[in-house]
Amino acid sequence: MRKRTLPLTVLTTALLTAAPALPTPTATAAPAKHADDFNGDGWRDLAMGDRGATIDAKKRAGAVIVIWGTAKGLDPARRTVVSQNSPGIPGAAEASDHFGTTITTADLNSDGYADVLATAPGENDSGYNGTFTVLWGSKSGLTTGSSHHNPQYRDRGFAYDLAVGDFDQDGKQDVVAVDGRNIWYLRGPFTESGKRGKATNLDPTDGDHIESYTVVSGNVTKDGTADFAVLGWDWDAHGLGKEGNGVWFYKGGPDAPKRTKRMPLPDGANLLTQASATIADFDRNGYGDLALGSRRSGKGGTAYVFSGTSTGPGRSPRQITQATPGVPGSPESSDTFGSDVSAGDTDGDGYSDLAIGAPGEAIGDSLFRMGAVTVLRGGKSGLTGKNARLYDYATAGVEGEPDERNDAWFGDSLLLRDFTRDGRAELIAAAPEAGRLHILPGTSSGPTGKGSLLLDSNNLNLTSLANFWAELPN
Repeated sequence: MRKRTLPLTVLTTALLTAAPALPTPTATAAPAKHADDFNGDGWRDLAMGDRGATIDAKKRAGAVIVIWGTAKGLDPARRTVVSQNSPGIPGAAEASDHFGTTITTADLNSDGYADVLATAPGENDSGYNGTFTVLWGSKSGLTTGSSHHNPQYRDRGFAYDLAVGDFDQDGKQDVVAVDGRNIWYLRGPFTESGKRGKATNLDPTDGDHIESYTVVSGNVTKDGTADFAVLGWDWDAHGLGKEGNGVWFYKGGPDAPKRTKRMPLPDGANLLTQASATIADFDRNGYGDLALGSRRSGKGGTAYVFSGTSTGPGRSPRQITQATPGVPGSPESSDTFGSDVSAGDTDGDGYSDLAIGAPGEAIGDSLFRMGAVTVLRGGKSGLTGKNARLYDYATAGVEGEPDERNDAWFGDSLLLRDFTRDGRAELIAAAPEAGRLHILPGTSSGPTGKGSLLLDSNNLNLTSLANFWAELPN
């Protein structure tokens, strides 16, 4: 999770229920083919959180916005907004709930429809601080939900970040939730009535006191079972010192995931706050590689890439900065390179690529914090600076003149995903301070500004004055 200043989006209950009719879907066999096809029509949909949304005069109550996929890609005219005041959704929109702070998608109950997991760390539910809500996919879209709170502690936050996977090989999807104090392993099955399996706090059972706000899942060890990693620091051993930074790897297996290793980070690394992570096979050797971004590490931010092995991520990460040969730009203290990372094949060559956000990047000497995104190409040698490309408001075809304003924060939240099914992932980049979302198509040479799409509160028909803060899914 990344902590930010929150702009306001003004939405009303009438608007929330006035979404255009959804495309007629054809339900698929369980589980869903895509982890983001919420209505089962075979096309990926885009869910994003707006934790600063004002709902029925409740400031920062939060909302989830869905843009529905079609044969031509995402269609902004088909969109739905879901809040805790929406029919069928548990709870009520309250000031500072921050519903939609983190978004994760998966077919949690294996019914053929992908679901959305949305956190609300500011929620107070019967005395429990923090919840996550499952918005259940169906032929009609996201019309029902069930919520989950801290399994043990009422006075502690819950679910700042989430990861989903079958971590115990029982065929049911499980959830891992981190909150800065605990690592909760919530066993499946999850049901629409709100039931789930046993909850286990993995942190105290594994010895270290891990302070983590970021968790990521994927298959690292090539055994077909989901694994996960948590990013943070060992409070008991090192307090707030940077030497306590690390990555703890939990290998999935029979009965429950087990922590098998800790990977320390090089000197200068800083994962105390604002880290991001993804798992993908960048060198196509069958093992999942762990890429993480740390906007406060080194000068201007750093990305670290741990190569996957049969026992988990390797112990010596490759460090990538704007000083790495081939990477465009140069490191500056306020760049925040690594604010978000996302993986996908942007050029159709079969290798996963990595997008790295630097929302603090300037354009020239006078336009500050406009933001930029760097895309690194995957290959036989993994991620390098070779053929890396940078995208910002000076990129041809990207809408929004670079001299319009400072503080756009382009690249603050990222997603690489193939919504058009052409074999090339689009680059989706949020510019939250400008209230924009940019969609750049993929080509044989990677994303391009030509034919890119700009979305804001006006063309999404949210409100004529709103500024929305898009948080893209993990």
